[in-house]
Amino acid sequence: MKQLLVIAYYFPPMGLSGVQRTLKFVKYLPDFGWQPTVLTVQPHAYFAFDDSLLQELDGKNINIWRVEPAGIFSLFKGRKTVPLKNEGARKTLNRISQAFFIPDNKTGWGKQALRQLEHQHDLRQFNAVFATAPPFTSHLLGGQLRHRHGIPLLLDYRDAWMEFPYHHYWSDWHRRKHQALEQRSLAAADAVVVTSSHIRRLLLQRYAALQLDSRLSVLTQGYDSEDFQQASPPEPLDSSKVHFVYTGIFYEDRDPQQLFRVVAQMKARHPELYRRLAFHMVGYVQGEYRAMAEAMGVGECCHYHGYVEHHESIRWIQRADVLWFNIGSRSQGFQTVSPGKAFEYLGSRKPILAMLPENDIRTILEGFSHAVIVNPDDDDALRQAILHLAELKQKGELPVGDAAAISQFDRRTLTGQLAGILNRISRTTT
Repeated sequence: MKQLLVIAYYFPPMGLSGVQRTLKFVKYLPDFGWQPTVLTVQPHAYFAFDDSLLQELDGKNINIWRVEPAGIFSLFKGRKTVPLKNEGARKTLNRISQAFFIPDNKTGWGKQALRQLEHQHDLRQFNAVFATAPPFTSHLLGGQLRHRHGIPLLLDYRDAWMEFPYHHYWSDWHRRKHQALEQRSLAAADAVVVTSSHIRRLLLQRYAALQLDSRLSVLTQGYDSEDFQQASPPEPLDSSKVHFVYTGIFYEDRDPQQLFRVVAQMKARHPELYRRLAFHMVGYVQGEYRAMAEAMGVGECCHYHGYVEHHESIRWIQRADVLWFNIGSRSQGFQTVSPGKAFEYLGSRKPILAMLPENDIRTILEGFSHAVIVNPDDDDALRQAILHLAELKQKGELPVGDAAAISQFDRRTLTGQLAGILNRISRTTT
């Protein structure tokens, strides 16, 4: 077995979407001849924890090296769930942090992790390093290991760096500093994988002098077929209603405002149908969004289930008549966004209702007949889509996704492609 050092700040028992991609790679890499060791943070105050995710690694002999949080996060040592109460406050604190920490507020952890790696572990054992971001401190740490120890480096972009939709650049100096750090990281990398072809195009254009073309690959987000195979049968929902399910959290311009607005219109125009609609939100829903639903008069058809462990989230996906999500087009870089939930929805083969701008995930979903896509803020199109899906439910004709076509996004398949890249760049250890 070849040995791989995985640098991943977000890793179970931390929850939410940022851990899924890395966890699934770590889960399946041993099947392709790679034994991962994970370098991550010691759990500290965070929005959600999910102990069931670590159970997926049982029996795979995965070493997990945990480094204490540093900087401002050292003040929040010890596992503690922090409620996600107010989106406005979260956004403001995030913007303030971006003024002072470059590339992010995990830089102290990165320095601490490097010291611990070099003083406590034999790095000669590793055939390669896999560094996933955000936070992009992970990419800087990977680059330092490449320079100091000659370990081949594979960088993973779960999101864009410069075009991250929810990053605020306070000045031209901030932007230039970020770009210089990204260029340094890419120059150190032996290979790079990104979640969307749009991110790939941006990197090739911005850093043409680095000649990244042969080193830069697209590995999309995915779904784990075992999640659906192993899930216990879900309890059925009221068959007289049409159940729309959303999993995850809302933030920035990924909010339920358009949906609530359209449902309020339907309440006035189609009262009988409105009484058959049920919208389930599985995950944290901030108080301001609950208040929005009440103010618009649609609170009675909204059902909030709070944060649940991932296996329970899968059960909710299986219970749905229709799965829905949205990406706004008001932020910079929305073309780069590729949420993991879209691929889990695909894996379920359930009908999908998506409010999307022109981007990679829209292009992917347009290839599947069971996905209904409308433009953000096109209220009439969204209303017609809900009416159409409700009619199909009544007729028993809701579409089912093509399993063979969807299988290209299976996490195990994607991990096999990752292993192929690692094989190409790996070194012989001494």
